[in-house]
Amino acid sequence: MTLTRNSGSVNSRCGCTTKREAKQTLDSRFRDRVVHTNLDLILIGLVFAFYHAGHAYANEEAATVEEAASSAGEEHQAMGETEGEILLEEQTDVYAILYPWFVEIVGVFAYYFLSRYVHALPYTAVMFMVGFFIGYSVQRTEINGITESATKWINIEGEVILLVFLPGLLYLDSYNIDIHLFLQSFWQLITFAFPMVLGGTALTACVSYFIFPYGWSFDLSMTFGAILSATDPVAVAVLLNELGAPPRLKMHIAGESLLNDGSAVVFYSIFSSRFFFEMGIPGIGEEIGWGEGFLMFFRLSLGGMCIGLVFGVGAVFLLYNLNRRLSGEDSVVQVVLTITAAYLTFFTSEILAHCSGIIAVMFCGLTVKAMGETMINHTELMDHFWEIAEYLLNTLLFTLGGTVWGDIISNNRATEEFQGAFVGSDWGYLILLYVLLTAIRYFLLVSFYPLTSRIGIGSNWKEVVFMGWGGLRGAVGIALALSLNSEVNHYTEASDVDEQTRRQFQDYTAKLFGFVGGIAFLTLIINGTSSGPLLHKLGLVTPTETRKKVLENYRQHMINHAVEEYVELLADERFKDLDYTVIKSHVSFLRNITLDQLMAAVKKHKDKTPVQEYVKPNLKNVVPYLYHEANNIADIGKLGVLSEIEKTGVTFGGDVKAMRRRRQTSVQAMRRDRSQRTTVFDIKAEVDEREVYEERLIFLRILRSCYYKLIEHGELESRGFIPHSLFRSLDLEEDRAVRGLSLNDWEALQVASSSWARPAEYLRKRAFELKHHVKGSKGMTWGMEFFLVHLQVRQALAFIEAHKKAAKIFKEEFTTDRKQSLTSAEKVVLDESVARVRLADKVLLGLDKEDVKMIKSHYACQVLLSKSAHYFARLSEHGLMTQREAGEFMEEIESEMYHLLSCREFVHEDEMTQQAKMHRFSRIPDYMLADMSLQEEVDHYRNVTDNQDVSSFFASPNP
Repeated sequence: MTLTRNSGSVNSRCGCTTKREAKQTLDSRFRDRVVHTNLDLILIGLVFAFYHAGHAYANEEAATVEEAASSAGEEHQAMGETEGEILLEEQTDVYAILYPWFVEIVGVFAYYFLSRYVHALPYTAVMFMVGFFIGYSVQRTEINGITESATKWINIEGEVILLVFLPGLLYLDSYNIDIHLFLQSFWQLITFAFPMVLGGTALTACVSYFIFPYGWSFDLSMTFGAILSATDPVAVAVLLNELGAPPRLKMHIAGESLLNDGSAVVFYSIFSSRFFFEMGIPGIGEEIGWGEGFLMFFRLSLGGMCIGLVFGVGAVFLLYNLNRRLSGEDSVVQVVLTITAAYLTFFTSEILAHCSGIIAVMFCGLTVKAMGETMINHTELMDHFWEIAEYLLNTLLFTLGGTVWGDIISNNRATEEFQGAFVGSDWGYLILLYVLLTAIRYFLLVSFYPLTSRIGIGSNWKEVVFMGWGGLRGAVGIALALSLNSEVNHYTEASDVDEQTRRQFQDYTAKLFGFVGGIAFLTLIINGTSSGPLLHKLGLVTPTETRKKVLENYRQHMINHAVEEYVELLADERFKDLDYTVIKSHVSFLRNITLDQLMAAVKKHKDKTPVQEYVKPNLKNVVPYLYHEANNIADIGKLGVLSEIEKTGVTFGGDVKAMRRRRQTSVQAMRRDRSQRTTVFDIKAEVDEREVYEERLIFLRILRSCYYKLIEHGELESRGFIPHSLFRSLDLEEDRAVRGLSLNDWEALQVASSSWARPAEYLRKRAFELKHHVKGSKGMTWGMEFFLVHLQVRQALAFIEAHKKAAKIFKEEFTTDRKQSLTSAEKVVLDESVARVRLADKVLLGLDKEDVKMIKSHYACQVLLSKSAHYFARLSEHGLMTQREAGEFMEEIESEMYHLLSCREFVHEDEMTQQAKMHRFSRIPDYMLADMSLQEEVDHYRNVTDNQDVSSFFASPNP
């Protein structure tokens, strides 16, 4: 090694370097430099030094841990705890995981109840009461998993509470802020957040210091005031979005809450530190003077702001580099990045830098919103994730707050010296505090109104009235009160203070939390539920006449849209013989359409459909109901709508018993077909040629996506036996395709159906029998046989439509000229699909025509209602309607959907006989028939009296 180095050095001196040596690499030059300066020896020495230091530290730490363990054991023994009790406590730690998920499942049931039956109650208030009942029963019931888990969460450390809940909630609030309005109203929001919060803190402290008889110190009173200064607009913000409140009001509510959370926590940090110092526990708290207080205020706020900006810029940089918009993994990682940034920002600022974590998270969210919003690949994924996170965190936080509140209110900690945290007189002081807090808030808003109305985006007295009433207390206040109560319990239990002092300070903070929880509950229940009526009373969201006209125009557009969808269904081979009486009975907005509207929709359908794809809609079962002429109404009365006899017989082609026999025959054929499918459809059959293996798999994937499209467009229900069997058939068929077997998914559908058909038939039969005994037979309603026919028809209709859509997509993707470029393998797959569709058509033809017609008509109603709902959803997504306005239309549609799905009638109001419809056709002028391309057919059938010929006229599509 030495010789090599010296030779290299000599060659260098004499200038006899070769070409290869001249191109000496960077790493070789670096090695020479290291050897020349003895840097390698220095590095080795440093490594050994750190190694020995690390071992020494590890040994010291191990000794410390051993001493701590010994000390802990002695402490447990001093407290009278045996080894068995210690082991039992360790074994019950696993129960901590039960409480949050039990709370979440209760939240699911609570949401369902509130969303369906009690819209006015805020969800968070209900979950707070759920937590109250849990906490109230913790010490009053036998020990079980729920109470054991709740006890562990009641005693959770204060810092953990803040670290778990606040970062996620605050980041979402800051990210949802309108940056443009936020910057315009910044000085208004600063006024709301700092001078007003300080004033509210001081005035609330005066109430607790001078009025409450609890002997609280000034610092504890100021801590109490800071906690109650933090407002939570969750319930009000949702209401404002639903009702379409003015953007300025929404910004004032949301922006004030966002900034005053930060300032309230800063004041809380200052005065809680002074209160901890009063406890007299060494190393706990700090006696902060006025000068130190101002410095601490600026350190917490400005330091938190700088940390938030740094993390926000870093998050934006990473979002910028995760730029593969078509990559699902990049989108997921972007979501992970945002939540990671939120929690790391809070931890770094609050724990490591001792600044305000809330302000840091707020500025981090604002930075990402301002600079990185356009860099998010999948905005819907991001929004949905944070909605889920907000729901989970709010549910758990409010329930935990209610649980601790219930534990305190139940006086579980009462002793002879201390009556308990909350006694009878405290409830009176709670009501008084609620009234005074409302008065203080209005006093501050009115006092600063001359300033806030002239700066930023301005304000008016109506908005001031609502802001005063909308100052709800919630997440941040509960989290701070929980943290304070937990920290005081921890400090006093871990220190050697006397029992009297320990119980005194624990009683102080328990009572403080009792008031905070009570105020949060009262504001949510009283202010939250009455905010909507107050908004309307103040005229802040009252729709103007212009707005009412706009909504009416939207409704009319929706009707025209529904008529166009109806015409498209009439052009579909599946729905060529729809019964208009069923349509108008279940789709109210098509009940009063005119013939002119129908013909306009027909023309629009023709204009927008390519010539090679255009199919004339079958209008024969619609026009007779829409054409009205005064001189023929009496004649129609003679032929009439269906009489009671016709309603139970003629409509179904004659005798009711004959119709039932035909239906039973159809059901028996269906059952035989299912029983034989296990032999006809054998997934273990011998494998044939594999030339079309890949094409079949591709077609099945397209088919699966088409089923999902049918669900999305309302043509296929998303739950129940039908979608389950359809998707199950694709699973079976994919197994066959992998083995190289031909496409056979209609048979696979029968096999998939047979897995649930027998149990479903049995349960449904018992349900029909029970209904028959309870209600008796009243006319023609659904029976067991019709139910099975209904399932078969709905299956077949969805199957046929999905195959047609999949075949169209398959052709478009695998052909260039759409005529000659299909390979033989691709043609085999399409031929197999056509053959399966023919089997489904054959099954439909084998069923009773009147049954199929009735099922198709109800099916079409479901499609029309679903598409109308999607129409209003799109208007809401595009900002053309508020959530509340769209919700009113959606509730109307959902009501009609419910009546449709519960309909069991075969004959609907004003249904006309076929002779009556033919008579109505004979009265229509020839020029109108010519426009509908029906003149020749009507002329042929005008003098026909045979019912069979007339039936064929209405059943056949247009020529």
